Amino acid sequence: MEYSDHDLVRGVKDGDKGALDILVRRWYPRVYGYIFKIVEHEQDAYDLTQDVFIAMMQNIPNYRPWKNFDHWLFTIAHNKCMDFFRMRKRTVPEAEDVFADQAPAPPFEEAAAVSVTVRKALGSLPAPQRQAVVLHYFYQLTAGEIARRTGAPLPTVKSRLSAAKKTLFKLLREDFR
Repeated sequence: MEYSDHDLVRGVKDGDKGALDILVRRWYPRVYGYIFKIVEHEQDAYDLTQDVFIAMMQNIPNYRPWKNFDHWLFTIAHNKCMDFFRMRKRTVPEAEDVFADQAPAPPFEEAAAVSVTVRKALGSLPAPQRQAVVLHYFYQLTAGEIARRTGAPLPTVKSRLSAAKKTLFKLLREDFR
């Protein structure tokens, strides 16, 4: 039987550990994937994902069913990522750290080279621009949806996407001539 997020939240509020387990299993991969694309470091992404689910459990009594659960959960994830960057006082991870343990697979050398080039270009963007690009292109969210999820004004989101596109165009145009 498939339970809705609202049913599971109600169960968690009533102390049902099984409902909590289902909710975490359902959302963990998406939250981790989102965070990893923002922070670009595996261990930091694991740690932040754990922080998101701890914050979810602590704040679930405040969750109101008229909000979409995924919006609420990804707002927590967004806030944890922004806290992470504020604490680290950095906006872009060092390229050496991000790509140190990754080696392209020999049969897919060309695809791997393109992937590394694109990831490196994304890594050169400031965190707010990178987040907007990830949400827009990897999660297919509109600028309005990004604004609602991140709490940023719509013109700011549009500006971030525009600036990121220009930067990525310049960086990738040089690499793919």
